[in-house]
Amino acid sequence: MKIMQSIESVLENVLSTLAPKPRRIVAGRYALKGGSKATLQEIGDELNLTRERVRQIEAQTVKKLAPLVRDQAKFFIESVKRHLESVGGARRDDRFIEDLREAFLKNDRNAKNLPEKIRFILRVAGEPRYVPETDLMHAYWVSSMATEKKFLNFVEKITEFFEKAGTKKVIDEKAHLAFCKDMVACHWLSIPKHIGMNVFGDVGLREWPEIEPKTVRDRAYLVLRKHGTPLHFRDIAKHIAKHRLSAHPTHMQTVHNELIKDPRFVLVGRGIYGLGEHGYESGTVREVIAKLLKRNGPMDAKRVLGLVNEQRFLKENTVLLALQNRKHFARLDDGRYRVKEA
Repeated sequence: MKIMQSIESVLENVLSTLAPKPRRIVAGRYALKGGSKATLQEIGDELNLTRERVRQIEAQTVKKLAPLVRDQAKFFIESVKRHLESVGGARRDDRFIEDLREAFLKNDRNAKNLPEKIRFILRVAGEPRYVPETDLMHAYWVSSMATEKKFLNFVEKITEFFEKAGTKKVIDEKAHLAFCKDMVACHWLSIPKHIGMNVFGDVGLREWPEIEPKTVRDRAYLVLRKHGTPLHFRDIAKHIAKHRLSAHPTHMQTVHNELIKDPRFVLVGRGIYGLGEHGYESGTVREVIAKLLKRNGPMDAKRVLGLVNEQRFLKENTVLLALQNRKHFARLDDGRYRVKEA
């Protein structure tokens, strides 16, 4: 017998044992007939019952159905438990249900309200164990108390590591992979709400702008960080849209206006921005030339031009014209230039 047929037959058989009122309550509370889950108040208003009485009938009905469901859906439940163990024993609810649809129910993946029917059978059976959503965790399924303890210990340790290591070690150096050596850890990382993944596959704390950018500046920073080289503000806006970093359109002029105020970004050409952390230094062309001469000592025009072009996207004449400023630079007898001290 196919697993989906077993699910439908289990639902039909177990629900047929109920009187109309408890049947209506579990169907509404578990959304078995479609739509969203009904609240205690909604069902109470419909059946002229108090919220507490609805809750009592629901609890009594689930307890009554549990042995019947475990018996009739035995093959399905055992398959589910084996699958959960194979992915580490703890799995986020929405992804776990999708796993089951893909692994066991391919022929019926479009069946009406199939995810809620799967959840109903497993939650009534009580195995594997369902852990409801909280402020800290997404809803998830766990195979045993021992596995849950191991999972919670893992979350505590990797959170502490993220907080101490910071973005450079985690995102650039991938130091967290010492904790995440297999797919089990990857599955577990999806459960805590404070841990996230950006569109580029980087994992870290959701409060980091590199993981969950909330402003135009943060989105632009993430784009430039991943791109590695300077971009025109028009292209930055296009990348933000391409990678769907914002739910709303990002205007090019807004990007330009925001970046020019932020010290993380360096204007390296007409409308072209790079990141200071990538080695680009702020300042006018004259200031950049002065920094280079102080750092490297006297240099000829060709050498100056080459180094400035590593910092700026400028025409050759623009650099040479700035270098000819006798108020700030002096030309030596051998043709090299130095900074003219005040």
